[in-house]
Amino acid sequence: MPSATGFMPLPALPVPSPEFLPAILDALPLWALTSEQKELRLSLCRILLGQDNADCLAAAQGLLALAFAENPFDAASLALLEETQRDRPFLPPRAAATVRLVATAMHHAPTDIPFEQIRASGDADLVARYLEVAAKDKTHALGRLAPAFGSLCRLPDAGLATALLDGFAGSIPPPLFARLAAELAVLRLPPETALEKLAALDPDAWGLYAAIAASHCLERLGRTDEALAACLGTWRALPQHGNLTLRAHALSRPTPAPPAPEAGEAAVCLYSMNKAELFRECLTHLAATDLGGALVAVLDNGSSDHTADVLRDVAPLFPAGRFRHVALPVNIGAPGARNWLLALPEVAACRNVAFLDDDAFPEPDWLARLLQTGRDHPDAGAIGCAIVDKDAPNDHQSADFNLFPPQTGEQNLPETNERLFVCEPCRGAPDLGLYAYTRPCLSVSGCCHLLPRASLEAVGGFDIRFNPTQFDDLDRDIRAFLAGRPAVYDGTVRVAHKQGSSLAMAQDMAQVAHIMGNKIKLEHKVSDADAERLWRGNLESLREDLRGKYAEVRRITDGMERGKNE
Repeated sequence: MPSATGFMPLPALPVPSPEFLPAILDALPLWALTSEQKELRLSLCRILLGQDNADCLAAAQGLLALAFAENPFDAASLALLEETQRDRPFLPPRAAATVRLVATAMHHAPTDIPFEQIRASGDADLVARYLEVAAKDKTHALGRLAPAFGSLCRLPDAGLATALLDGFAGSIPPPLFARLAAELAVLRLPPETALEKLAALDPDAWGLYAAIAASHCLERLGRTDEALAACLGTWRALPQHGNLTLRAHALSRPTPAPPAPEAGEAAVCLYSMNKAELFRECLTHLAATDLGGALVAVLDNGSSDHTADVLRDVAPLFPAGRFRHVALPVNIGAPGARNWLLALPEVAACRNVAFLDDDAFPEPDWLARLLQTGRDHPDAGAIGCAIVDKDAPNDHQSADFNLFPPQTGEQNLPETNERLFVCEPCRGAPDLGLYAYTRPCLSVSGCCHLLPRASLEAVGGFDIRFNPTQFDDLDRDIRAFLAGRPAVYDGTVRVAHKQGSSLAMAQDMAQVAHIMGNKIKLEHKVSDADAERLWRGNLESLREDLRGKYAEVRRITDGMERGKNE
């Protein structure tokens, strides 16, 4: 297999000049939000395609080529790519032929079996049965597979997923089938296997995806230098891509393993209600991570199940004197539970407080790395990390949260003049390393976040008006941002989360109403002047961070080029 330095030849695509990214950050500051969120990427590409400018055209063409390479079955991106290719051809011949093939298959896909209803059912057996039937339709196999491929990759049994995909082998052109098999391998098989499949892909059609996925696989194997080389290779072809810039910068700055937490340096706080066995699993996992001298404080938030027995059972897993648990007779909600924990004398004596959900499963050195990020950013209001699904293939749930300008948002709350539109760039996206970077942001996920003592003293704890849950952590991060303490996201740290967000898990209209009611409260807590400060200051912070990291990555690549030529 080739080395990562020349891991995968990349397609010959138009590349914008080095001046493009700094210029577009001035013209369109929201470019700094992300290059990976599908709707935003499409909107930005449409804006660029409407300009009479070669750099803008090249930037849009490159992003659309990547969108297809990452997800060939995304209808909206495919349609804009088709239109762009028709009006101003730029793809290599084999890539253009592949786009036409996929587009034709999707345009003529049969509608007799509504797969969207099957997907919505959540029934893995029904998904598998659909794929078995679809593979037998040799004429329309690709059209039937297209809406179901994502579900195939996420079937609980990776072996079954592989077997079901193999059923399509004779009905799909080999280069396209190889691309789909490579994605399944990246998501579900060992990285060594995935690298072999990525190396076999047609570079003209799939080189961008192959290089990004290879960088991720190499990093998982600890081959950081090769991961950086693969990332930089892709970045040279797509220097307009914000996430690639941030990722290349992060890979170029490997950090030594941070020291284990000292006594008094951190308290890890959790609260739970009526999830006894899940909480047992969470705390057992937590005890196996490297907590050093950290205190663990747990609040039983009015449970009526056997949570009390679980806490007694797990207490011996933690060092003597470092596990504290409190039981309340009633549920006081998430913000109240967090404030109660913050008020415990043992917690109040610690220099940092890390909150962790009762269904969160962090990496072994998670706490030491977040503490180091806090030391690197002493003015941070909170430090957070990437949240991914606990179940394979560990798709993203959240990364850094930032604000769209109010005029770009869609009003959903007639009760208020909605101005706070949060960009959630990665929900449900596969983890290919493109959110593994560190930067300041508006807010981080409440599933796992570290609060420095200085931030707690500056803006306080959590507003109990957001009871029972939702937006209390965002509200606190907003108060910290307005006090000059923006949150910091460290996506190189990943925490697996068993369940989704409260809104995603809402089971009835009453629960949805609670959440929407809290959003109305949040809107009315923030004045118009502060809302303006928030989105403008947030985008300015992102813009300057990306501008600086772009300059550093360009210096690295320019230095490498000079080294080759000397």
